[in-house]
Amino acid sequence: MFEDLNVAEKNTEVAAPLTDDENTPSSGLYRWAHFPAGLAFGILIILFSGNPWRWQIAIGGGYTVYVFFFAFGSVLRDADDFFGDTRVPLCAAKLLIPHIFILTLIISGVSLWFHISPLLPSWVTHEGRKESLWDLFGWLILAGAGIWQGSWMAKKIKSRFTESED
Repeated sequence: MFEDLNVAEKNTEVAAPLTDDENTPSSGLYRWAHFPAGLAFGILIILFSGNPWRWQIAIGGGYTVYVFFFAFGSVLRDADDFFGDTRVPLCAAKLLIPHIFILTLIISGVSLWFHISPLLPSWVTHEGRKESLWDLFGWLILAGAGIWQGSWMAKKIKSRFTESED
């Protein structure tokens, strides 16, 4: 009877599906990247409430938090990998340079967005309880850019960590 149990355990161990660690994300933190980004956006909009550049600062800060949280959250397994590995800050610093270029384009686009808004017809930019089409279009472009850049950065981080392990 017990011999059958041992054979059954061996069969289930062999039949267990193997996961592909290179193609699956290490953690699910990237799914929650919009929460810290929204928090950063809210804090920055409140801190810079008297500044005429408050929207650009808040959107740029929230975008930066989103992209880095998305990238590192999709590659690293847990907080020990982030805080315990000395390669992570160096990798983040190397990715900061292309991020600054893209962030400059985002901030310029946001500034242009606000300058074009008064020139558009009122049905596109209406003010009210619901978002206008103009604002919705802008948020969708910003979200798409953040997901694209976060995915790109995650690939770069993953390739740098696998190169250094070999």
